[in-house]
Amino acid sequence: MSALDFTEEVRAEARGLGADLVGIAPVSRWSKAPEMLRPQAHLPEAESVIVLSIHHPDASVEWGGLPNSNYSGPFQLGMIPKLDTISWRLAQFLEKHGHAAIPFPCTGFWRHRPYRTIKSTNTASFSHRHAFVAAGLGEFGWNNMVLSAKYGPRNRLVSLVTSAKLCADPLYEGDVLCDRCGMCARKCPGQNYREEVLLAPGFDRVEIGNREFRYAKLNRFRCLWGEQFALDMDKLIEAEDLDEKKLFEIMDSGMPRPGGEFGNCFRFCMSKGVRYWDRKYTEAPRREKIRQNPPLSEVLEAIKQIARDGGADRICIQKNNFPGAYESFVKGFPVEKFCQYFPYLITLGRSLPDYPAGGDNQKYLSVTTKVRIGMGAMDIARYLDDLGYEATQDWTETNNEALKSAGWKQDMIGPARATSTGGQSCFEIIEERAKSQIVIAGMEAGALDFKEQPVASNSLFTDYPLPELNEFLASETEQGQKPISEAIGRYIDKWAVAPVSVLKGLPGIVAPEVMLPGCKSVVVLLAAMPERMVELAGCQQADCAMSYSYAQYQLIRETLWAAHDLSARLAQDGQQAIPVADMAAEPMRNLAPYWEFAWSKLGHPDLRQNAPAAAATGIGQIGAHGMLLTPEFGPRQRFSFVLTTAELPATASSCSGQRLCTNCGKCMEACPQKALKKGSFPYERDETSCRWSRSLGMVPETGIRCAGWTVAPGEMPEHLDEHTIAEALQRKDPLQLKGYNYANQVDTVVERCLQACPVGKKQQE
Repeated sequence: MSALDFTEEVRAEARGLGADLVGIAPVSRWSKAPEMLRPQAHLPEAESVIVLSIHHPDASVEWGGLPNSNYSGPFQLGMIPKLDTISWRLAQFLEKHGHAAIPFPCTGFWRHRPYRTIKSTNTASFSHRHAFVAAGLGEFGWNNMVLSAKYGPRNRLVSLVTSAKLCADPLYEGDVLCDRCGMCARKCPGQNYREEVLLAPGFDRVEIGNREFRYAKLNRFRCLWGEQFALDMDKLIEAEDLDEKKLFEIMDSGMPRPGGEFGNCFRFCMSKGVRYWDRKYTEAPRREKIRQNPPLSEVLEAIKQIARDGGADRICIQKNNFPGAYESFVKGFPVEKFCQYFPYLITLGRSLPDYPAGGDNQKYLSVTTKVRIGMGAMDIARYLDDLGYEATQDWTETNNEALKSAGWKQDMIGPARATSTGGQSCFEIIEERAKSQIVIAGMEAGALDFKEQPVASNSLFTDYPLPELNEFLASETEQGQKPISEAIGRYIDKWAVAPVSVLKGLPGIVAPEVMLPGCKSVVVLLAAMPERMVELAGCQQADCAMSYSYAQYQLIRETLWAAHDLSARLAQDGQQAIPVADMAAEPMRNLAPYWEFAWSKLGHPDLRQNAPAAAATGIGQIGAHGMLLTPEFGPRQRFSFVLTTAELPATASSCSGQRLCTNCGKCMEACPQKALKKGSFPYERDETSCRWSRSLGMVPETGIRCAGWTVAPGEMPEHLDEHTIAEALQRKDPLQLKGYNYANQVDTVVERCLQACPVGKKQQE
């Protein structure tokens, strides 16, 4: 296939995954960038960078930041996991076509301090903004953000580095996008663009290709005031000579932390060519767009299809008349005006299976489904926005009021967002909702099947005139009754089925009949990590483990989403089925670096603890390091399970008659804790030493140093219990403990034993 043909395939795949803008840049355009920040520093054989963007619904920006910029409102809800998913799936597409790819998450991990050859502070390990400009999608604004001709600054970005030699886009050559109108400077609560607080010489200068770009050289610690430290934005103007130490002093003084920041530099920015004002509607500049009016039936079907694609199995459209939710809008927000402008509410739901034993597996499915449905709600808002109407994600209790009206039962975890709200942490909000779970019975009996099932849901507001409805969405599986093998989905790399008896008596594993009485079969669904990404994590010139860390939470999502879809397919046959993320009887969870597994306090299921259950199905074997090995991917995978009352035909073992692990000892040599010792198979393991690294992230060499984090000196305790763990975590870097909304953000652990394992490596074939 020619480079041009493959480039067009890549573009089509990206758009099919949901990207609004797709740009491609050759790595040569980073020739003037610091060496550690170049694409080749992440992937030595890199040839191209693919940049993807989805746009913020205009209303989510225009109605965010009210009554002040501590309150994000609907801003960016659903967008980060959407871009993470696009990035991951496009990397998978490239890998299957024989090209190495390093996918980055949407929100990268920042080094807030100078690091090795990087002299600047608050520097992303790979800059999506610079990649956006290098890929010809737009230009820099004075506010450091990037603007496109169509959406202005309302782009959210993600990038991939790949060895594929793709046809590049030219640099943007259109009309000037930033005309230095000065709104970013005038509207900044901290007046961060004042000459006296800008870093010398007052501007950054970057060369990309044959072009020079300049933007304000901001003191990013002033931006961190709200963005990460969640301090009162109205007090920022009083702070001078702000740095890390000064921020800690201010926090220790007891200044209130009302919430994260939605930057006015973003809200009041718009590209010159599409900017206009309607101050009766909003103080912020608006974006000109052409209103389209396709037939209502076409719009309704498009909305339903987006909902299906986002995992929803039901939809409800109602008038936005829920005064019971008004108190959930922050004091000072113009709620009545907002509801007048947005008279319709669309609610998406996905039923969750009954977990007879409850527990964390129920929570894992709940939070991942919540994220999935939230992505669907955001996609519908973007669709209506592109039609020229207004729509924005719900960030209030309106969603729960809509559930009452629809007759759906609320999920145990409500629509909390991962920020502080009114002084109450997201953990407290979730725990309160879990304690006060309500059963909704607002519809007549028989109006909806399964109305007593809990439902994960998300809503959006719109001004598009829609008819009221409340209905189930027939999935493609239901319409065509596809076989179970097809119900598993294209983002699972390997799967196996076995009778549940194979799990009987496995040490450290919860008995399946406890989780699901009458269970007869177990299915394991596996998604692989790119081999090159694992090999390079924290070992390449960029000294970055960001992609490896992101892979962990993205693959939990992918495998649980697939497990949920398979469970729903089995339910169509009248069988019970539950997705299971963690089979461990006494879980040793890894600290989650980001998003739903962090704010829900679930952490990541431990790969080693769950390996015996997966291996018992015949999908692989246990290696000397104790992790699952498969012939195709070695230990480089994550997996989830489905337990079901259905008697499913067992699959053949994928590695019968061969021993995958050769007992080479490379895993033992790579362990920074020297926790593995030969003498048995699997190797004897010092569990405390191993957990100190893999579960708690207390060993800088395993990845946390890649983000520039430190750990205060101290001995490893002889035994790990609730008290010693809590004590140990207080030795984490103060920027983690004080500066982030949850203490373990960007904990990055690379299992060095997994990384060193040679099994399944293609380059050795």
